[in-house]
Amino acid sequence: MDYFSEALLSEKTGKIPEAYDWFAPLIGDWACDYYDEPEEGRKRHVTGEWTFRRILESTGIQDVFIFPSRSTKETDPQPDGEYGTSLRMFNRKSGCYDVVYTCATCMKRLTFRKEGDRLAGEVLDEEDAFWIFSDITPDGFHWENVRIRKDGSRELVCEIFGKRIG
Repeated sequence: MDYFSEALLSEKTGKIPEAYDWFAPLIGDWACDYYDEPEEGRKRHVTGEWTFRRILESTGIQDVFIFPSRSTKETDPQPDGEYGTSLRMFNRKSGCYDVVYTCATCMKRLTFRKEGDRLAGEVLDEEDAFWIFSDITPDGFHWENVRIRKDGSRELVCEIFGKRIG
């Protein structure tokens, strides 16, 4: 491992209080199925990868988001595909996670809170936009990008189903 990787990646635990280590079940490697409807009536499925690791002596968690997957990008190219990363840092003062996601086309800031068995991230610069992890098990998870309309109804922008690799 090189110097940068050694400084970034961490196998340690304990810097995030156990009661707030909400993203711990996601640490690892995931094969994912992404679904959206980029145009009215045209549903799309893209396979991808999502990898989560502890970072900076376990003060946070970083993920790498790869859609389409490296193994399918040549056979199933997506002009709007994303290769991105999120930094998830536990904020002891607020008892939540401050998150920044970035890719080639955008940067988003979120605040994640635990709501029952879900992890709900409010997108801070967008009105009524949320990223939600649910159905988290040792072998799978569900992620949604949703908008809450003015009438209170819910619009599903896209969703991902992850299956643990290995």
